[in-house]
Amino acid sequence: MDQAPSLPDDVLAGILRRLAPRSLAASRCVCKAWRRVVDTRRLLRADLLPLSLGGIFLNFLDLYFTQFLCRPTAAAGAAVSGRLSYTFPGEPDVPPSPIKVRDHCNGLLLLDHCVVNPATRQWAPLTTPRPPLPQSPPSGMHFCTDEYLVFDPTLSPNYELLIVPDVPFKLDECEEYEWPPSRLILPVFSSNTGSWEERTLHLEGEAAGTVPSMVGSARSFNHQCGYWQGALYICCSDCFVLRISLSDNKYRVIRLPIEDREFYLGKSIKGIYCASLFQGSQLQVWFLNNPCGETEWVLKHGRDIFPILPNLNYDKQCDGPWILQQFDYWRDVVEHSDEDSALEDNDDAILEGKFDWDSENDNVLEPGSRSKDCRIFFLGFHPYKEVVFLSDKFDRVLAYNWSSSKLQDLGRLFPKFYINRPYQNALVTASFPYTPCWLGELPEK
Repeated sequence: MDQAPSLPDDVLAGILRRLAPRSLAASRCVCKAWRRVVDTRRLLRADLLPLSLGGIFLNFLDLYFTQFLCRPTAAAGAAVSGRLSYTFPGEPDVPPSPIKVRDHCNGLLLLDHCVVNPATRQWAPLTTPRPPLPQSPPSGMHFCTDEYLVFDPTLSPNYELLIVPDVPFKLDECEEYEWPPSRLILPVFSSNTGSWEERTLHLEGEAAGTVPSMVGSARSFNHQCGYWQGALYICCSDCFVLRISLSDNKYRVIRLPIEDREFYLGKSIKGIYCASLFQGSQLQVWFLNNPCGETEWVLKHGRDIFPILPNLNYDKQCDGPWILQQFDYWRDVVEHSDEDSALEDNDDAILEGKFDWDSENDNVLEPGSRSKDCRIFFLGFHPYKEVVFLSDKFDRVLAYNWSSSKLQDLGRLFPKFYINRPYQNALVTASFPYTPCWLGELPEK
């Protein structure tokens, strides 16, 4: 039916371009005239949305600054620098405190002091102190909290920051208590208002269990979450998944597929996935089917990947197709060595690169028999492919396609200045596959 009100094309285009991308896409279905205006005026810029992988942000044990493993691209203006010191105005070269990524969602990064978009270099300070949880825990119960960033540029230019309690890990003669509780009150920061508010969430369905029979685990790689279709999914201490629906302030518990495992949760090609690495090299990947209704975990892949790991001379494998942008801001200023100068400028070199990387065919490794012992670490899910990112004990980042069992070598994992430190125990504590977003202004209050 083509019965929408007739307006001059210029007027209609001016109105439609004010819509959020998802609403703008829906407006194409109103009538042929609207579709023609949207398409001919190119109002819907899909290339600006976070629909591609730009790299992986990496946190390391005892390192104060997040590093960035950058995916090469030949697209003009599409490369992104991982240098984030500009978020400290007046002190861009000597940040007064560590710069570590706490979370990532659709192109925005959460730091301790701000939210930043590395693609547009826009940032908004978090000047208001984080409030405590409104609900005091029962006597004898102790738990940690974590912060989660929620941002969907197809719905709004605004973002939210949630502080969520984890499963209690320390219980001092605590009485039996259902977890999570039937009502959860969370501190939520809204960029729309620029302030914190209390938001009450109500539990749908059953609790995961009771404490003290269920106790949270202490893991160095514990920030596991994913955002999908208006809901935030959080893996809580390998005990269960918490699904928070942001539209109706309800939450529910989703059981993990297997008990007594370490799990890695994230968003990938069709929704929410979780993976498990056990016995050194046994990899399993599950997909959460029907996340808005009755949920079930579907096993998508399971195999021992040791037989396909290549037996390469990793001592000679220095760099790779992906470039590790290395940042040690405090050391750069203090030492002023030639190495520091090269380290300081390496992100600029990436921005000037005119090369691209084929995610299907470049740097594919031939299967081989590893002669040395195997230890594989999980780094994350590719957001748009059936691929997981892994690292091995030989300082390499690998991309593993679970549908084709194909392995690709991406490059070095650890910065040189990091592994050259005496008595350094090199370890990844968090990783964030990054999807650049070039859309809109970052709101600041």
